[in-house]
Amino acid sequence: MSSNTERPIIILGAGIIGLTTAIRLLESSLYQDKNIPVHIIADHLPNDPLDPKYASTIAGAHHLSFADDDDERQRRWDKRTFQIMYKEWKDEGESTGLMVMKQTEMFVGHTKHLKIYEEHPDFKVINHTERPDNIDHSVSFTSLTITPITYLNRLLKRISELSGGKLIIHRYHLPSLTYLSHPSIQAMIGPHIPLAVIVCVGIGALNLGDVEDKNVFSTRGQVVKIKAPWIRSGYTRQIGTLDGGENGERTYIIPRSNGEIILGGTRELNDWFPYPRQSTIKDILKRTIEICPDLIPNHLIAPALSNPQDQLPLEDLNKTKIGHTGITKSISPESLEPLIIEHLVGFRPSRKIGTRLERGKDLILDQNDQNEKTIVIHNYGHGGAGWQSCWGTAEDAISLMNEAVVGRSYI
Repeated sequence: MSSNTERPIIILGAGIIGLTTAIRLLESSLYQDKNIPVHIIADHLPNDPLDPKYASTIAGAHHLSFADDDDERQRRWDKRTFQIMYKEWKDEGESTGLMVMKQTEMFVGHTKHLKIYEEHPDFKVINHTERPDNIDHSVSFTSLTITPITYLNRLLKRISELSGGKLIIHRYHLPSLTYLSHPSIQAMIGPHIPLAVIVCVGIGALNLGDVEDKNVFSTRGQVVKIKAPWIRSGYTRQIGTLDGGENGERTYIIPRSNGEIILGGTRELNDWFPYPRQSTIKDILKRTIEICPDLIPNHLIAPALSNPQDQLPLEDLNKTKIGHTGITKSISPESLEPLIIEHLVGFRPSRKIGTRLERGKDLILDQNDQNEKTIVIHNYGHGGAGWQSCWGTAEDAISLMNEAVVGRSYI
């Protein structure tokens, strides 16, 4: 049997789940005391061109939990992730890609909010006299948003620093877990059978051999990215109940520290269409203007008038615009078009029975040595909750791996 200290640990996937898991592994005593080689194998990397199957760079991304009041596991993951990200922002500011802001949640058709919101700073139930007539319930609290590419690159830098540049990220499509013993893989990670593999492949778990999780499916999300640096607060309108997940119709406005705003969104089950739909674009613009007319700057609503007496009161500019004839008209979604940067489509890695975070069946990659097994840990299927639960699930995944290593006397 090969020396345990030579057997590498493999992380599959380099999205927000894979990278946070890698960091927690590099910070663990298992890595630091035993000097175990660590490799990441991934199809897609953070700085690659956008791909709907790599949801991490297309996500909103804001910290807004969908955890049901009775879902202690999801609530714990989400709360832990918020604590970590909030401290990162507090210590290092917006250079992290994080922006702390006031979040306003508006509900139509019901008067209940998720209890986890009450654990955020500055939580407040908004009085009915302060909310729009068509909103049945509303709360506000302090939350945060993330500029994905900034944060992901920060994680890559931390990985390099923690490993002293030794952790190698390989761009490679792995067809199956058992393929880890293939000569082409051994040429990258060395000849020794992996000590463990942590599966963080998101939607790839649907087709990855030896996993092929048929509970995994795509929830298509389409959003519009605009430039509107004057918006520094987040807004969401929920029609229908969340029911412990990202259910109902959600209209959201997610500002970022770099002045970008994500407008959304959609929730289209088992929809794999990778391009923006024009009808959806118009619908998103219409819905977001309804909940935040301040998205449109005044100079795009009404041109300057030559006669000062004809000027509209400032408060009316958020409600009206002036056509070439001088006739007052309603704001239209087209008013946002000059602000549009791009349209994005991503496939949320959803799973019918929730996130899979558990130890799987050990692999036997060396048929000549049935005792040299490879530990398998699964950490995928986060759906639309990847960014808000990533650190919590990463810590649980590494805890499971440590227990497995110690329990079976692998080290």
